[in-house]
Amino acid sequence: MATDDPTIMPAGEHRLIPLAELKAGIPCRVEHQGKGVLLCLVDNVVHAVHDTCTHEDISLSLGVLCEHRLRCPLHGSEFDIRTGKVLDEPAEIDLPVYEVQVVDGWVCL
Repeated sequence: MATDDPTIMPAGEHRLIPLAELKAGIPCRVEHQGKGVLLCLVDNVVHAVHDTCTHEDISLSLGVLCEHRLRCPLHGSEFDIRTGKVLDEPAEIDLPVYEVQVVDGWVCL
């Protein structure tokens, strides 16, 4: 699916993790081309966002996921994992999001 939004990276053929290894509501950090990507399984849909908070340099994998809201463990900024949009301060910059596909039981970027 093509998009004009520069913060959305299109899905490709890169296998990240078997879908069976993701647990609903528990963020899972993976490496992709030297960058941290956070995978979140919510309502049987896999979402992927950049793993570093846009407010401070900390892994969001250490944060809390509640439904579609991801809270940073350092200062409490919250992001929507579906869109990357900031939902609560102090962050002001949205998270990059990645398009994902499930192919043959694998989560792929």
